[in-house]
Amino acid sequence: MFVNEFVRGLLPYKVVSHKAWEIEDKASILKLDWNESTYPPSPKVKEALIKFASNGLMNWYPDVDNIKLREKLAEYSEVDRSNIEYFASSDGLHEYIIRAFFNPGDVITLLSPTYDNFRAVSESVGAKIDYYVLSEERGFKFDVSLFEAHINKIKPRIVYICNPNNPTGTVISASILEHLVKEFNEVLFIIDEAYYEFEKVTAKKLAIECENIVICRTFSKAFGLASFRVGYAISSKSNISNLGKIRNPKNISACAQVAALAALEDIEYMTSYVGEVEKGKIFFRESMVGLNVSVADSLSGGNYLLLKLGNKKKKIIEDLEKNLIFVRNFENIILDEYLRITMGSVDQMKRVVTVISESLESLSN
Repeated sequence: MFVNEFVRGLLPYKVVSHKAWEIEDKASILKLDWNESTYPPSPKVKEALIKFASNGLMNWYPDVDNIKLREKLAEYSEVDRSNIEYFASSDGLHEYIIRAFFNPGDVITLLSPTYDNFRAVSESVGAKIDYYVLSEERGFKFDVSLFEAHINKIKPRIVYICNPNNPTGTVISASILEHLVKEFNEVLFIIDEAYYEFEKVTAKKLAIECENIVICRTFSKAFGLASFRVGYAISSKSNISNLGKIRNPKNISACAQVAALAALEDIEYMTSYVGEVEKGKIFFRESMVGLNVSVADSLSGGNYLLLKLGNKKKKIIEDLEKNLIFVRNFENIILDEYLRITMGSVDQMKRVVTVISESLESLSN
């Protein structure tokens, strides 16, 4: 009765199955459905949290101006401290971006298919969503000339680009992003770099020089801190200042700040994990090719791969779940025949390959 007119008819952001949380023995689970890290975070995180639990001020609100965290983020990102701000997850940052830069009735262009949270947040306040479709026929590749024509026709106020794109793995080069941001200087580009550590393509230099770009990043993937919900923005000083006007600094928990700082003190650990994922991804891709399974865009970025399985998908998902392996099933029109699998180490991916191989064999008999 009291809900606003936009939320009333809103299609919510759909999370995946909750089955993994319902299983008591979590150690036996291989959770490959949310692109989380398949390893725990750096041991330094646990050490720092134990120290905080023993000596920390848990009865106080969190540090509302954690200069040390901001400095470490700036050092890691190689930007000035005034160009960076931390938030309670990149999802939370999406909400602040919409509140700070969106006007009711604005058109927002999204790649499709892509991460759906930004769409849901935008529609909840009256945005008109426009989709630029990455076609399956072109291997989900990004065609800059077609995109330019689309933007000239639609004239959106905001463009949201996940780079690498989730779930297709599509990577847009820094040079193409620079061309787009400078050509369409009246459009605000939101570049979601959630998977930056796995691909190392970034628009950070552009974000500092230009007013019409905000970069979103997260600690939930390569750093293994998904439970703590820590994200951060890289942008111009004025954009960071405007986000700060509505940011509630008490919402980034003390434990999250402690964990993020500790993770940044051990970049070597994160880098080693990323290397293990890359090995696992190469092994898994080659294994799928050997099984005649179609892998979308063999040069894809991110810590995941998109498999096209057609009418075999249902059986394979069932067999994986029987073996306590959870993957992301897509049911929309574009990806109805696909599933996405988060990549882990070679040993972890061997377990997945074994189940898929046995499932395919049973289907052929």
